[in-house]
Amino acid sequence: MLLSANFKRDYVAASAIVIFALIVLAELTLAVAIPTYLHRENAMAVQVRRLKLLESFDGARRVCNSVKPKTAAADMELQLVSWNLDRLAVYLRSESKNLSSDEIARLQDAVNDAWSILNLVRRGRSLSHETTLDTAIYVNSLIPKEKR
Repeated sequence: MLLSANFKRDYVAASAIVIFALIVLAELTLAVAIPTYLHRENAMAVQVRRLKLLESFDGARRVCNSVKPKTAAADMELQLVSWNLDRLAVYLRSESKNLSSDEIARLQDAVNDAWSILNLVRRGRSLSHETTLDTAIYVNSLIPKEKR
């Protein structure tokens, strides 16, 4: 009987040590896995923002090529937006893989500004307003009456 009691104590002590070791191992695994997972989630979030930026940018260029402005001022604004998007395309082509989250946010703001101008031009409006100056009255007043 004495031997069986010692055997049970050894068995309980050994299983307690094994369980303790498994708990410590699980905690160490979680201590490494959680930061790795969070880093991966952050990388995925940046990748999603990058893809949304590129999608918005491509849409703006598509609209820029298809819209027909109604006024000369709107046409000039469209040309400026198109030129700006072309310059941005060159930058994105070479640097899109290396963009940080802050750079993506700033570029998205620039694309959103281009979208706001494009939406105005599509609706037939413009940010600038043309003013024509009729100088005929003034010029005619300067010409002597006998030379008219």
